[in-house]
Amino acid sequence: MPISDSDAVKFGLLVMYAEDMYTDGTKIPVIDPRIREAGWEVIGYLTARDAILPERASLLPGQKKIIKLGDVVFYGFLARCIADPDQYTVAVRGTSGLAEWIIDAEFLPIPNPREPGTKVEQGFWDIYDSMSLINLDGSVINDVAAKGIVDKVGKDRVVVAGHSLGSALATYLSLETAKLLGPRLSACMFASPRTGDAAWAGLYDKTVSDYRLFNYVLDVVPYVPFDVPPDIQYSTLSKATIIQPSTAQADVRLDIACDHHIICYCAMLDYEYTKQTPLEPQDQSLWACVIGPHEMSFNAEAAIALAAIITHLGVAKQIVELLRVRLHWTGNA
Repeated sequence: MPISDSDAVKFGLLVMYAEDMYTDGTKIPVIDPRIREAGWEVIGYLTARDAILPERASLLPGQKKIIKLGDVVFYGFLARCIADPDQYTVAVRGTSGLAEWIIDAEFLPIPNPREPGTKVEQGFWDIYDSMSLINLDGSVINDVAAKGIVDKVGKDRVVVAGHSLGSALATYLSLETAKLLGPRLSACMFASPRTGDAAWAGLYDKTVSDYRLFNYVLDVVPYVPFDVPPDIQYSTLSKATIIQPSTAQADVRLDIACDHHIICYCAMLDYEYTKQTPLEPQDQSLWACVIGPHEMSFNAEAAIALAAIITHLGVAKQIVELLRVRLHWTGNA
């Protein structure tokens, strides 16, 4: 049965617009007109310390490849639905190059400073912990993003959406917002790295009653960070939907960036709706990753065969190593 979730695609595209709004160092971006065309009015921005992803060639001998923090920059937006003013959404952008960078990265588990008994990934958490909600003119609504969202949403409903690194941040943000809003908070996330241990994942399930997480089986990002025995066993959220190439609505070219990009996730969930979406130049180049609606071809057969092997393995580190071999095989390493 083909997978289908056009509602999730609408939130995925809003996240893509957030990604397109960002250029290096931007704190106050120009609002993408497609957001209003999609029926939303931006009323605030999310800012946080930027994620610096150092290239291995730039590291000193013995220096670990870990996420570093940079300046405070734009990370997403809060928007109100024009047709239904009781509905809000938060879109948290990903970071360019994460899929290519993350394979060789090292991640540090730390005790969650706000949730005793759980552990989270330090790099992701440090970015989230710096997240604020600001007005469009740059004035601060609240330097704690979750509290700022509640200040704006009040008694209404909000969906927190994110992709890639933004999905990890959206996981932390949605839990802390749900503690304040309860069931009026829901989440829709794509291509998320693992954000914490089993205790953290269990707490998330108990706190956020309504969430969707989509991970593509051939995307490397959802398999990391690796477990660090005996200190931590990272966990994927229990309600994650694993998209398989055999049931996706679109065939995606075997490539590390293609397998991870939000527009490819959207096409796999609703090809026709995504195809009709107006695209910026950077999106048009990545739309080339989408071969077309699902049909059997060499690419599709290879993807299905690789997915079957990965599903059988079931061990994150082995899966990533297999994906690394596949990159060399396809000439995309």
